[in-house]
Amino acid sequence: MPEDTKPAILPFQRRRQLERDLEHITQEMYRRNKELAETNKTLSLLRTIDALVLESHASLRMVAEHITEAIVQATEYPFVGLLTRSSHTREELVLSGWSGADWLGKEPDPLLGLGKPLHVQLMHPWFTQIGSTAIISLEQLPEGQLADFTGCRPADIRRLKQHLPLRSLYVVKLMARRQIVGLLVVGYTTPVTELSPADTALLDRLSESIGVALDNKLLFEQNQHVLRQLQDSNAKLVALDEAKDDFISMASHQLRTPLTSVKGYTSMVLEGDAGKLTKAQRKLLSQSFFSAQRMVYLIADLLNVSRLKTGKFVVEPAPVNLATVVQEELDQLKEAGASHSVHLLYKRPKRFPELMLDETKTRQVIMNFVDNAIYYTPAGGHIEVHLEDKGSTIELRVVDDGLGVPKKEQPHLFTKFYRAANARKARPDGTGLGLFMAKKVILAQGGVVIFKSKEGKGSTFGFSLPTAKLAVKPRTPVKKSKRPVLNNRSTSIDKK
Repeated sequence: MPEDTKPAILPFQRRRQLERDLEHITQEMYRRNKELAETNKTLSLLRTIDALVLESHASLRMVAEHITEAIVQATEYPFVGLLTRSSHTREELVLSGWSGADWLGKEPDPLLGLGKPLHVQLMHPWFTQIGSTAIISLEQLPEGQLADFTGCRPADIRRLKQHLPLRSLYVVKLMARRQIVGLLVVGYTTPVTELSPADTALLDRLSESIGVALDNKLLFEQNQHVLRQLQDSNAKLVALDEAKDDFISMASHQLRTPLTSVKGYTSMVLEGDAGKLTKAQRKLLSQSFFSAQRMVYLIADLLNVSRLKTGKFVVEPAPVNLATVVQEELDQLKEAGASHSVHLLYKRPKRFPELMLDETKTRQVIMNFVDNAIYYTPAGGHIEVHLEDKGSTIELRVVDDGLGVPKKEQPHLFTKFYRAANARKARPDGTGLGLFMAKKVILAQGGVVIFKSKEGKGSTFGFSLPTAKLAVKPRTPVKKSKRPVLNNRSTSIDKK
């Protein structure tokens, strides 16, 4: 069609088109502004919830109250409530926080004024269904069904309706780690059968963040609860340990005095102070003396454990010939070895250097090693005691072909009161203190423990001591000081 034949667009038509375009743009801008406002509202609520999660000092109830208050302030919902799991129950949800319109505050804590907090039983079939939301009409739902759902009495439901003039509830399951951690409840004062897409999107988005927030708080409170229980248990164990140490210290001091007398008088009789002894009498008294000596060593171990606890455990070094000490201890243990049909072998070195050692404590170590070897070596077995001067070190080794120590129990063998299973069976009356104290004494004198064992083949217990560090220093002779001669000085003065 030629240009001059095209219909002309009248001015009023152009104006109406512009008005329609402007109206469309205005509506689009309004729609987008509304979407932006909804998005900002959602983001603001999510930031608020995230901030509450980071407040580890806040309780679960406080977090629930702040969340509901933030939702009510950002929306026009008449009522928002949060039901959460508690730290102690798994079968129900408890109303933790709520917020809403002015009428909610006319009576303080109206929901808790029912005589007990509102609980919801997780045994209700709805909680096992796939759907995550539900709309409940409080007008249509009978009080009996609502009571069955919540686990409350019908009378409490009636009081609840009186305090909260709500007609509909929108309930959202709050999930975390594939389990229900709570419920988000939105209450309406008008009948509601369907939510707007914006409300549905908002509440669904919030449910994810709130579920994580509540789960984190629940885990934190559970951890705090477990921590408090552990602290209480630890405090009780510490008190029991202190009471045990006090008893050990007191009992050891009380037993030491009469045992010293028993040992002393027995020794006097063995030496002939009370007359000549028959062979049978000497054997019986020797066994009594040995048992008293073992008891003295046990009491010394108990006292040393107590001293370790109080910081009073000290080593008192003096010149000691270790070869002589070993011989004397083995002489006392010969009777015990013979009674167990165990052969004791020791080749005493002819010359041996003196060392600065705590003799009493070192004797206890040697006696513990040999005594254990005797008790844990079957009849007919052998125990060899080796004492060697290796130049830089002195080594003592007690080697037996007895029970041995199970490999899995060897790392714990030198801890206090610990005894291997096969040792407890062979010797039920042991205390588990001998090896513990032996290690303490050896380390306190700058040495190291020697230990190796194979179950059913035997064990080696001993120690290595540094020769240079423990060597007896030669005494330095005291030089006599010369008296000053004053005659010359006095003479010179006289001359003046």
